[in-house]
Amino acid sequence: MLKIIKNYVAGTIVILGALLFLSGCAGSKVGSAGKGEELNMKITEERDIVNFYALKEQPTLSLAARGSNKARGLNIASLAGNAIGLATDAIKKVIDNEKKKYIADYQFAKTDLYFYDQLSNEGPFDPVGMQFAGFRIARTFVNKEGITDTAFTASFSVDTTNAYEILNNSIFRLRLDEYNLKYAKAKVPATNENKLNMDIEITIHSTYVNAEGILFDNVTLGKFYLFIRSAPLNPSVENYAAYYNGLKGQKLSGRSFIVPRSFGYHIEDGRPMQGYSQGAYNIDVKVKESSKDSFITKVISENSDLIIDVGRKQAIKYVNKSLSGK
Repeated sequence: MLKIIKNYVAGTIVILGALLFLSGCAGSKVGSAGKGEELNMKITEERDIVNFYALKEQPTLSLAARGSNKARGLNIASLAGNAIGLATDAIKKVIDNEKKKYIADYQFAKTDLYFYDQLSNEGPFDPVGMQFAGFRIARTFVNKEGITDTAFTASFSVDTTNAYEILNNSIFRLRLDEYNLKYAKAKVPATNENKLNMDIEITIHSTYVNAEGILFDNVTLGKFYLFIRSAPLNPSVENYAAYYNGLKGQKLSGRSFIVPRSFGYHIEDGRPMQGYSQGAYNIDVKVKESSKDSFITKVISENSDLIIDVGRKQAIKYVNKSLSGK
């Protein structure tokens, strides 16, 4: 027991010494840029971003026809979707466990928005008139010269390459249009070559009531994730432009349901008629910065295919083992 106590005390002293050493490390001129910080977010809206009337017809099979069709086989797309969902669950678990290790975090938000540009008589998930096309976020600060400077910007858009997924499954996905990073809010050690890691989590919420009068308050419709690793902060380095150009068009992990239209009434032919709203929603964007990549988040971001293959139980077991260091 005495030996255990001595080892514990010695280990504590080593840890404290390491912390003191790290706190005294010189910082980079591109880090700790947070004075006079402003966080801006702008929603992009376009009329009918998907023309559903231009899509090809999708015939449906009767019960008898489905029974006689022996060659349908497995729904590979469905299986792949389930696997991706399992991988996302594992990633979310790791993010929750790693929160305390991030150095800086901040949040953008927009509320009281409308997902569609018109009312509907068709139902809560009528996609016609979908006007949410994406959004842009930007963080600015006041530099040493007293001038407002831009630390980073990112633009996202709805991925319309598979319009049938929006129409058939009421699900949409996001893609990264542009990402530019010049300064970090987190302290960046001068020894790490002026590189930064950033995790972005996007959440879509909605409040609505269905035709039965049941209220759903601030329901999470979906989440998206973007993991940026070793992003260069110095524009003079050789691969600076190539790095950020390589991020354009990247699909984000995760997905969201389109916003349900709330049941209500509207005026038609001079009298109140039952119908569905324009779909009220809120969007939250959490940004977490770190100038030192942790082992486990690096494993997750670089080996997502492995996680998909091993499945839910194996993925969680793998994550727990890595976190424990065994």
